[in-house]
Amino acid sequence: MMKTIGERIKNIREELQLTGEEFGNKFNVAKGTVSNWENNNRTPDAQALIKIADLGDVSLDWLLCRTDIKTAIVVNDKVNGDDIQLEVDKRAYPNGMTHEEVIKILESYKKLQESGFELIPKDDTK
Repeated sequence: MMKTIGERIKNIREELQLTGEEFGNKFNVAKGTVSNWENNNRTPDAQALIKIADLGDVSLDWLLCRTDIKTAIVVNDKVNGDDIQLEVDKRAYPNGMTHEEVIKILESYKKLQESGFELIPKDDTK
């Protein structure tokens, strides 16, 4: 099990079958910098982390070792006053929407329903 950011960066690079130099070129850094990342001597800056996650088609939460599921986004929320933590597949939200945007849409939809408006009419034929 990969327990460090460096191990996960190396995993992405190897899955893409790139040398350290080729991988570094994608981020305008030297292969020595990539080696430092992979050996946990340095951590990429925020922009590089985002690019690495995108390149590897993994979530930032996985890259940052917050989850062991490559495409999971860790969501912290409150339900009935209780703190909960969910792991949601990053591909579950359409068009790269954030969790907060999805919640706002659902809240708006609920308000519309409460006022009698339906976006998706009920199928009375069933």
